[in-house]
Amino acid sequence: MVLYAEDIMRKDCQIVEGDMNALEGSNIMAEKQQGFLIIGSGKIPEGIVTEWDFINKIVSKNQNPEKIPLREIMTTPLTSVPSDTPMEKVANLMAKKGIRRLLVIDEGKLSGIITSRDILKFFSDYVSDMVEIASKFGIR
Repeated sequence: MVLYAEDIMRKDCQIVEGDMNALEGSNIMAEKQQGFLIIGSGKIPEGIVTEWDFINKIVSKNQNPEKIPLREIMTTPLTSVPSDTPMEKVANLMAKKGIRRLLVIDEGKLSGIITSRDILKFFSDYVSDMVEIASKFGIR
């Protein structure tokens, strides 16, 4: 059985406008308990802001987050895959690029996001299932 990006991605992604200030953005991240914001318009993503962007571009430079629009600190161009990308390629791309979040984009519009945490949870569940199956056959 081959798994694809669409099988593991989170679909409940919100895109926020790039002119929102960083303080407002950080409040959304805290409220949603997530380490990123997708920046764009409508369903069309333009960039991503992560907790690292806040630390590296605002906190370490002693900047006022109320005066910095998210557009100024977002990472672009985006690294993304279509929803029919096999999970092996998704994991390899994230490892090769050293990224923890990968957008899933179809026909220029955001379909979802895959985080390293999503992949770890999926594979942890998979290993648990395999251990349970193996134990039924007396395999350690």
